[in-house]
Amino acid sequence: MLSRPEIYERLEKGFVGLRFDWEQGNHYKEKFGSILGTGDQLLLDPNGKLIPPCKGKVYGRHGCDITGAILDEISTNYPAKANELRMDWFWWNTKSSSRKGGSYPPSPAAIATYARLPIAKVEGPVPDALENSEFLRWHVRQFIWVRGNTNGASRITIQRVKDGLPPGGSTELAALDPGKLSIEALGKELDKAWLAYMKDRPLTARGYLENPHGGWMRSVKEQMLSEEAEIRTRAAAGTLLPPGRQGW
Repeated sequence: MLSRPEIYERLEKGFVGLRFDWEQGNHYKEKFGSILGTGDQLLLDPNGKLIPPCKGKVYGRHGCDITGAILDEISTNYPAKANELRMDWFWWNTKSSSRKGGSYPPSPAAIATYARLPIAKVEGPVPDALENSEFLRWHVRQFIWVRGNTNGASRITIQRVKDGLPPGGSTELAALDPGKLSIEALGKELDKAWLAYMKDRPLTARGYLENPHGGWMRSVKEQMLSEEAEIRTRAAAGTLLPPGRQGW
């Protein structure tokens, strides 16, 4: 909302976003001279090869802007061959890193705090709904998805982290049994849990305004807060749409 919604809309509709782990970051460090930060983006082709940014810089606020013309060129050179999404692309996996004593990416709780999203923990067999591309298109961006214990009954637990939790509030937003719900009913329950979180999620992502690295955003602080207030108002009214939605 704060920058170029027309570009974000294009990315939402025509591109799949994947996260890099520490080892991949080091691979691109050799190409660009530093580990990519949160203000940097890379665009890869369907084979995982780098689509070269302009003038050898990364895309993002530290390099080259992603423009409509750039997206047009990429879409022309790499037309979609399928409309499929796979849940395997979106599990948040924390694993051992080559860093001494480290792990990467951060824990689900840490990234949920930073991104201000609830965690969806899936245990037992993966529900058929999560193998459905259209279902994923509607719901995958609402949560940080975590694969839990693979044994036992199928279950999806929606949780929020303690950061920003109202006094006396519960960290559990929903406990769902996919086997007892139709795909439509499961989608509605996920929307309900997400909407409950959005009614009182923390107002600003950690680090955006409180530390020196967030100083560049202070000129739009009031706009950020007004937008957050509008989000809460719409969530309370039940009219806030999840990411990428154009209608219920």
